[in-house]
Amino acid sequence: MLITLFSLLIGIVFGVVAGLLPGLHPNNTIPIILGMSFLFGPLPTAIILVSSGVINSFINFIPSILLGAPEESTVLGVLPGHKLLLEGRGFEAVKLCVIGSLGGVLFAILTLPIFVFFIPSLYELIRHHVHWLLIAVIGYLILEERGKNKLLALGVFILSGILGLIVLNNFGDFALFPLLTGLFGMPMILISMFQKTKLPDKFTFDEEKIERKGLLTCIGVGSLSGIIAGLLPGLGATQSTILTQQAFRRERSGREFLISIGAITTCDIVYSILALWLIHNPRSGIAIGVSKLLEIGFKETLVFIAIILISAAVSTILTLKMTKMSLRFLKKIDYQKLCLYTSVFLFVLTVIFSGLIGILILVVSIAVGLIPNYLNIRRTYGMGCLIVPCILFFAGISIL
Repeated sequence: MLITLFSLLIGIVFGVVAGLLPGLHPNNTIPIILGMSFLFGPLPTAIILVSSGVINSFINFIPSILLGAPEESTVLGVLPGHKLLLEGRGFEAVKLCVIGSLGGVLFAILTLPIFVFFIPSLYELIRHHVHWLLIAVIGYLILEERGKNKLLALGVFILSGILGLIVLNNFGDFALFPLLTGLFGMPMILISMFQKTKLPDKFTFDEEKIERKGLLTCIGVGSLSGIIAGLLPGLGATQSTILTQQAFRRERSGREFLISIGAITTCDIVYSILALWLIHNPRSGIAIGVSKLLEIGFKETLVFIAIILISAAVSTILTLKMTKMSLRFLKKIDYQKLCLYTSVFLFVLTVIFSGLIGILILVVSIAVGLIPNYLNIRRTYGMGCLIVPCILFFAGISIL
């Protein structure tokens, strides 16, 4: 019992550190954690991996929204989250994500007895057709644009897709940080600097109410997206978001979208772990790490479910408290200086995690990321950097 609690505590520490430091993905900590197995044994080490992944899925909304430094799973949440921050509602933005994440965990666990019967069959049915679904959804998004914006949107999507193919095929996952930071984080920071944007004098810690039906819909849609992402190889949380967002037209406001993003991110992690038992295949770096430690049966799955629930509860408290502390700190700093310091910080992290080539990737990505703002089209099309490689992967096409 004590070793389990100690393992949980270590997992919390790893999850918090990886969540707060932009560019430090939980996958980067896996070799370190696996190295602890000779001290703790297989199951306690697996508990560290599982708890760190769940904790990270909550905590990483803090730098994503407050600093504009996204990971792949949170990148689409940066845009509405940053908007709320500039309205003095940064706490609400993070809290909405936390509500979604917590709801996603509960949805994932409560529906597991139902999904366990048909997920294996559904997995086999869907996995060969994901590229067509993605093409259809992206095509629909582009056709929704007015007039010449259709061509502009298509151009930005293709341009970011080519950039993603070049970067990911030649430089691997370590280049993901400068790619996403350049496309989504830095453009907002630079625009805020040049437009001399200021944060409100006061941050509010209250939030507008969302009707229960809308809340449940957002959590349900997000959770289903996360489950799809957690089960299918190569399909990340962001691609899954794009895939399901258009199927449920109820989601229109940025606040509702943040709830769904939270549910997607955490459900992705949860079901990538549960996939070890459901379909006997690891679907994430953490799941691969767990599979190297022990065979996953029903007993181990019950232990992981308990760890997931405890980690989610702890994450909720930690994330909200850390967000309040961060916002109180932000109030004391001039926002222009904060943007400058954040830019320098992100450049330094790029060099640390991606080397000098990362700076080139970051600069090119910033140039592409600024285009939607000046063309007045949705910045979502920058997700072509991940969606195009994903489409080609599922289509069985290998280029570059």
